[in-house]
Amino acid sequence: MRHWNVGSGCKCTVSPRVLLFMLLTSMKHCGSWDIVAAVFQEKAPSFEKRIVKFLNTLHPHFMRKYVNDVSETSTTQKLVATGQQFANHPYVLYATDYFSKKHGLYGHKVEVSVLPNGLAINCTRHYKGSVSDKTIFGENLDFHVTNLTKKSSELTMADDGDDERCAVEWAVIADKGYQGIQHAVRAVLPFKKPVSGVLTFEQERTNDRIATDRVIVENWFGRLKTLWGVCADSYRWNRQGYDVVFQTCAALTNVHVRFNPLRASDGDANAMYLNRLYGMARLSLTLAAEAAFQDGGVDSDSDIESDDDTGVSRMFF
Repeated sequence: MRHWNVGSGCKCTVSPRVLLFMLLTSMKHCGSWDIVAAVFQEKAPSFEKRIVKFLNTLHPHFMRKYVNDVSETSTTQKLVATGQQFANHPYVLYATDYFSKKHGLYGHKVEVSVLPNGLAINCTRHYKGSVSDKTIFGENLDFHVTNLTKKSSELTMADDGDDERCAVEWAVIADKGYQGIQHAVRAVLPFKKPVSGVLTFEQERTNDRIATDRVIVENWFGRLKTLWGVCADSYRWNRQGYDVVFQTCAALTNVHVRFNPLRASDGDANAMYLNRLYGMARLSLTLAAEAAFQDGGVDSDSDIESDDDTGVSRMFF
């Protein structure tokens, strides 16, 4: 921030410290720009322009220092030395999941990878809600291959995995939506229930162990949504700036996690958020059913609950 207001041209009348406070307040409480601007007794257009410009200035520094550099400082050797490994799968380097399309509410999806110490090390650009998890993973494959490949100093470290890649790669843990990534990288994935069948007891136990380790990324999402209203509520700002806003929130969430490690209550916050989405989806389907019934166009729930994107509300989170 030392270089803010440096150079020729009109100078901003607000100091960098005050601008940072305004930015954090805006992302914390979200709302439309006119509402946020009213808090600081400023006009919405000038307030938005000032905050967005300041955000674009800070974003590269925040991402580099608090997200991208984490993989270099939190190495596998350091995680092992400090006892910060996944309890059931110590050979897994990080957990990956997306944020977030849930039950008929289509919005932006962003893939995030989180280390066992609770710090995110990667945050992709946003995708449409209809894009599959595996597709997003594939477009981000270079990051995964680079970070999962064992360094020369890690080749002699203990690895109790039993697959053929254990000698040269660490593993990533993900959910059922990522089936197929195991052909590109070393991955730990839960079993999918076969069509018209059931999982064995041992497969269920394996899935439970995977879920126990993978919960770290859910807890991180919970912390993100607790801290930043712009990530938890309907996104009302310019959609072209969504990546900058989300990635800045992700970087600042990492800062918060460093001082306040993730805990189970963060996962509870994420579950509450998802339950709210489910309720909104059910309300959307109910309203659509009532409207269709009044028009005489639909006489069964099956038509309402189809996966056609045109039949659901599109909301941005």
